[in-house]
Amino acid sequence: MSPRPTGGGYRPALDGLRAISVLTILAYHVPLSWAKGGYWGVNTFFVVSGYLITGLLLREYDNWRSIDLVAFYVRRARRLLPALLLMSVSVSLVVPRVLGDQTPSTIRGDGLASLFYVANWRYIATGQSYFAQFGEAATSPFKHTWSLAIEEQYYLLFPLLLLGLLRLFGRRAKSRALVVVMLLAVASATLMALLSNPGGDPSRAYYGTDTRMQDVFVGAALAIAVSAVPAQRVRRWAARNRSVLIGLGWVCLGVVLVWCGTVPVSGWVFYGGYLAFDIVAAGLVLAVELVPSGSVARVLGWKPLAWAGMISYGLYLWHYPIFVVLTEQRTHLPAIPLQLLRFGLTFGIAALSYYLIENPIRNGALRRLGRPAARVAPVAAVTAAAVIIAVSVNGMRLAPTAQAGSSTVLTGAGSGKYRLLIVGDSVGFSLGYNFPAKAFPTVKPTANVNFGCGTAEQHIVVDGQAQPEQQGCGDIFTEWSDGVTSTKPNVIVWSLGAWEVYDHEIGGKTLKVGSAAYASYLRGRLEDGLTAMNRAGAHGPIVIPEVPCLGQPKYVVDGVNMATDRNDPKRAAAVNQILKGFAAAHRKTVHLVNTNELVCPTGKFTEKVHGVQLRHDGVHYTKAGASAFWRWIMPQVAGWVPGTPKAKP
Repeated sequence: MSPRPTGGGYRPALDGLRAISVLTILAYHVPLSWAKGGYWGVNTFFVVSGYLITGLLLREYDNWRSIDLVAFYVRRARRLLPALLLMSVSVSLVVPRVLGDQTPSTIRGDGLASLFYVANWRYIATGQSYFAQFGEAATSPFKHTWSLAIEEQYYLLFPLLLLGLLRLFGRRAKSRALVVVMLLAVASATLMALLSNPGGDPSRAYYGTDTRMQDVFVGAALAIAVSAVPAQRVRRWAARNRSVLIGLGWVCLGVVLVWCGTVPVSGWVFYGGYLAFDIVAAGLVLAVELVPSGSVARVLGWKPLAWAGMISYGLYLWHYPIFVVLTEQRTHLPAIPLQLLRFGLTFGIAALSYYLIENPIRNGALRRLGRPAARVAPVAAVTAAAVIIAVSVNGMRLAPTAQAGSSTVLTGAGSGKYRLLIVGDSVGFSLGYNFPAKAFPTVKPTANVNFGCGTAEQHIVVDGQAQPEQQGCGDIFTEWSDGVTSTKPNVIVWSLGAWEVYDHEIGGKTLKVGSAAYASYLRGRLEDGLTAMNRAGAHGPIVIPEVPCLGQPKYVVDGVNMATDRNDPKRAAAVNQILKGFAAAHRKTVHLVNTNELVCPTGKFTEKVHGVQLRHDGVHYTKAGASAFWRWIMPQVAGWVPGTPKAKP
């Protein structure tokens, strides 16, 4: 019998549930403070997909004692692929030309991985964290496609599993298949707990198909359980328990909304939290399916909400690249107008995609081309899209991936007569990567920097909450000393400050910036870094740019906006006092330059200085900003390093 007691018709309540899911995801990606747990919306999508797809497969098996797998795959491709092709090609053509040298170097590979539904495993392999969004580097505009990859992998494998179970178990196939699917859900949840990486980045557990199948399996188990009972018995039971089911629906809806609003990423949610949420979401689906005329179903089926759910696939596809491109820095819009623009474009493009592309193709528009052409068209479209994605970013000057903890060595193209070594964090990298070689043709810049790693250890505390420790930051001084050994630099520029302005947890105690304890700690780290470079061999003086005013609009990690502390001028001033004491103790070796003279001449952060945008996110230097920096600092370096070249006009 059908797993859907109300029949196979359109259920607006499920579209309303999709709408709530996608809207909370959009709010999480803004990010909005009331949607700290918006990422739970993906779980709801997975549960609903598992329920609906399994129901369709079971109904086909009940009618024909078989499942036409080829027809199923064709239907899924016809429903999902056209919009994905359009989004992938559009993003590959537009984003690099808008972001320019701020485009992440992963965009080509990310686009191809999205196109072939393996994006989640690519992000695991390349270390692209889901939770460090809109942070140190430009985030990939394809990052959201990880969930589409998991759904497609489910579509590919689960029908085979289900058909095999139904044929294997014979008369009691559904009840036994239900047990197997439930055990697989528990196994997936257990694997998530094992891979959750307590205290570190949980993206492996979050992205993995193996760890996220629990969400889909819960929905599938619900469909199998309902299908295993004769439809008439289900209807009679639902009628007798109507009030209980409606109450269950309201409770489950309330829990879903509360979790989406208030439950951020934390260690405990990876230890059964996902499975618990999935069960609650399944309870909500059961309530609105068995009582379609109940108050919960009527609220979720409200026409505007159901319409948003109907176009939810397009909303999900398009919102993320739109959010990545349309930022406060590029649009110069205040928060509310910016969000209105973002959401308006997202809804507009999603609606056009649904009515002009998705729905017509799903309803057979390709058949008008004739059978041979209709068969060739999908393969040709995918091939063309892959070629466009691969070729469209060729020749673009893309900044390498700013993966936290990664060490990057950048060697400039100068003649090498004057050797410049940059050590430190990603701010130093932006200065080295954008070094004006034409202005200083004899300078050979090399950067031994670590993205996401400060001179201070990466044990950051924000609002009294310790942040996950970045991996790969433990050997930074060794990497800097390697740079000294290999380049024997005439001068070293030591970039720091963007991480040092945060409170740090050291030895179980929180050291607050401005306290004597923090000053002693950071001074010790500075001494350790200097000692490591001195031991590596001969080198010229070390120049440290003081921490300037910072103006990062947002830096969201695990739902916490870390930009507030980073932008605090009192914190920068406290760190600069430590640097002054350090330089005074090493007068012959260490020199400070007042960076505020260049980037904050008015004493306050401004996006542009004399009409030029020096830092693209309030922290990292643009190409024009780096050029201005080196033209400003090199004359000062000349006072400490004889033979420092002057800039050519």
